[in-house]
Amino acid sequence: MSGFWRVVHYVAFVAWIGGGVGVILAESVLRRLDRSLWGGVADVQAALYRWLVGPGTIVTLVSGLILTLRMYNGMSVSVGAWLGMMQLTGLLGGLVTLLGAMPAAGKLGRLEPHGDSAAAFDAARRRLASTGLLGAVLAVLALFAGAMYRIG
Repeated sequence: MSGFWRVVHYVAFVAWIGGGVGVILAESVLRRLDRSLWGGVADVQAALYRWLVGPGTIVTLVSGLILTLRMYNGMSVSVGAWLGMMQLTGLLGGLVTLLGAMPAAGKLGRLEPHGDSAAAFDAARRRLASTGLLGAVLAVLALFAGAMYRIG
């Protein structure tokens, strides 16, 4: 059963990171567009968070917790520093993504880039960029630590 949870963990992690990369690419396109078109790009970013990044983050955290509990239940495994770093940075990256970037993406998708909501749109865009980047960096650190981890 551990193999099943690993596959779930990896697929969800790909959705999390892949959706995040898609949002970053959409942001780079947004900068070159006329401001009147920013609303459409913001809708795409919000949809990526709603359908890929958010669910991918949640499933990654849950499956990681299940894998951790299953591993500690056996207690025959030596736990190294890389595993601890993977768990810590993955958990922190997930929390930053779920508590910081997800609300910002939702708000960004509801606001218009011009008119009365332009200032709120820009603030949500900055918050999404900063929390999204921090969550992505922590997730990539977790990926790196997971790749460096060796059992035994």
